[in-house]
Amino acid sequence: MARHVFLTGSPGVGKTTLIQKASEVLKSSGVPVDGFYTEEVRQAGRRIGFDVVTLSGLRGPLSRVGSEPPLGRQECRVGQYVVDVRSFEQLALPVLKNVTKENRNRLLPDIVTCVQSGRK
Repeated sequence: MARHVFLTGSPGVGKTTLIQKASEVLKSSGVPVDGFYTEEVRQAGRRIGFDVVTLSGLRGPLSRVGSEPPLGRQECRVGQYVVDVRSFEQLALPVLKNVTKENRNRLLPDIVTCVQSGRK
């Protein structure tokens, strides 16, 4: 049976570390895992964006502060960050497409619960 985990929390509480360690333990136990997380990118101690990282080890830019969108692409901005939609589509969407019709019905309530619990 497939299980889905969504973590939310304040910056710096260890969400990424938990995902990395849990996936390592599961993989070493022979449990198949798939997914992705976002990781902060810093330069000279300042956050300049985020990367999307798959649990299989692929990495690409998700967003950067004030960067220009790739040539010929429409800009997608979230606050101060310009999102690299192509990178997200290449790395994260294949993971999401692996969700089967059977487990999709369990996934949506998990997402809704996660979003609702994150609201203030």
